[in-house]
Amino acid sequence: MPIPREVIDAVRERTDILAVVQQRVALRKKGGNHWGLCPFHDEKTPSFSVNASMGIFRCFGCNEGGDVFKFLQKTQGIGFTEAVRELAQAAGVEVPERRLTPDERHKIAKRASLLDVCDMAGAWFHSQLLTSTEGKAARDYLEGRGFSMDTIKVARLGYAPDGWQGLLNHLHGQGVSPQQAVAAGLARQKEGTGRSYDLFRGRLIIPIRDGRGRVVAFGGRVLEGIGPPDAPKYVNSPETEIYQKSKILYGLSAARSSITSRGRLLIVEGYFDVLALHQAGFTEAVATCGTALTADHMRIIRPLTRRVVVLFDGDEAGMRAAEKSLGMMLKAGIEPQRLDLGESKDPDEFIQAQGGEAFTALLERAEPLFELVLRRISARHGATPVGKEQTLADLAPLLRAYDGAARMAAIARVASGLGLNEAVVGARVGRGGRPSPAPAAPGMGEGSMPPRWRGSVELNHLLWLLIFHRMEVAPQVMEASPELISNRPSVHKAIFLLMEGKRVAELVSDLGDPDLERVLEVVSTRDVLYSKEEASQAASQILIKLRLKQIEESLAEVKQEMATCTASLDMSSFMQLATRQKDLQIEKRSLKDQLQQSGR
Repeated sequence: MPIPREVIDAVRERTDILAVVQQRVALRKKGGNHWGLCPFHDEKTPSFSVNASMGIFRCFGCNEGGDVFKFLQKTQGIGFTEAVRELAQAAGVEVPERRLTPDERHKIAKRASLLDVCDMAGAWFHSQLLTSTEGKAARDYLEGRGFSMDTIKVARLGYAPDGWQGLLNHLHGQGVSPQQAVAAGLARQKEGTGRSYDLFRGRLIIPIRDGRGRVVAFGGRVLEGIGPPDAPKYVNSPETEIYQKSKILYGLSAARSSITSRGRLLIVEGYFDVLALHQAGFTEAVATCGTALTADHMRIIRPLTRRVVVLFDGDEAGMRAAEKSLGMMLKAGIEPQRLDLGESKDPDEFIQAQGGEAFTALLERAEPLFELVLRRISARHGATPVGKEQTLADLAPLLRAYDGAARMAAIARVASGLGLNEAVVGARVGRGGRPSPAPAAPGMGEGSMPPRWRGSVELNHLLWLLIFHRMEVAPQVMEASPELISNRPSVHKAIFLLMEGKRVAELVSDLGDPDLERVLEVVSTRDVLYSKEEASQAASQILIKLRLKQIEESLAEVKQEMATCTASLDMSSFMQLATRQKDLQIEKRSLKDQLQQSGR
């Protein structure tokens, strides 16, 4: 059940948006508004404005905007409900709790229990590293790699003694059962005996935190001379009810403020790369947790920044990972850059060998990741006419992911690199993909040139609700990701203006999108679709339907990638994709159940 509208209004009325924004942005009054440098993109001239009387913010450089709840969501990476609750506490407004079902209470209690268990385990591992005799080997290892005691304590690194039940015995003393330890991913059960044993033994421990800074999992690195000689280098927690690696970025909770203030995110491959970069002052670095980048990672990254630099290892596996990530990032509206680390195999080694100043200089020379992909694909297929055609076939899906001027620039770069005419490349890109929508020519009537874009049933109904029942649907729309609603920037702008209370007649001339302007004009003249009482529930159902469409697209992509993995016998990637497929199917069933229940 959503938070009651009157509670949301009370929180908004009692919250000074200026006070909230000024915790992150230095503001200066100019005219009726306050201005400062946007926290969501790099700029030298202030284009970020806060209107205190209306309670909204807007950046005229990157078009981010909304109310105080949206600002908190964007800067802290939290949901709408969490933002309301946080501001309500400061404003002295009580948020009523609905009565939970027994199943919901059980799930919440279980998640809280697992978080407590992981926190206890993290404290014990950390204590073992700092104080135990066995932990000296791990302390020496970290010192040898140049990590300071401050870094060790901030990251809460730990050590798991080389025994079968050291952690289990400690947790037992804290009232934690072996079954709870297994559920938290800290222990395994021996088949046929019912006995449990520690998962992490004789390893340096790296706690993995979620976006809110809570320990949800661990990574364990083997130390030489401890444990069996054939032990894998890393052992990571399995996925649990509180840990899904496709939705976690290591180091994000510590990096978030730097990402928003610097307008940049560095993606690396390993835990120690993150630690080395943070220690050297590059606290905007994060890493995936033993998996490739996923669409869920993109949904985490995009609200924080669109300036992403990837620093994958320089070996062939790292190059393949970088190449594979490009299409996903472009689809999310991110045009990533890449660093060439030269002789260093990873950022940790580079920092140790050359230091932070050299890394800063290197960042200034970052190149678009597309350049690397272009070189690799071109080299793979050769410079013959047949090879160039195959290169174009491989690049076409990537080029289609660009919009407008960026696509034309990428086409020009490919044409130059392959020695082809731009028109030839453009035509090849157009085959099999939808061309960018073009504005209708002046003077062309409906019969002579119908619009190329008409929106969708879900989007058009949502626009109708914003026009006629804005206040009723505002909470749901503000909580939704813009990319869930549409991938068309002009739609995002229209929604923002409608949320401000602009009339259709006032905003259509500002959109610069004739197709969308026509859609808004048609939608605004339709008969009543929903009553005021139906509006909130209708908006929720529409957003669920949009997410279901998004899931169907993701499932199709996963299925295609699984087929590719099967053909190449890449079973490791196949298993990761199978897990991703299962998660999407579970979410799909859950959303369909919600849709069915809300329609009763």
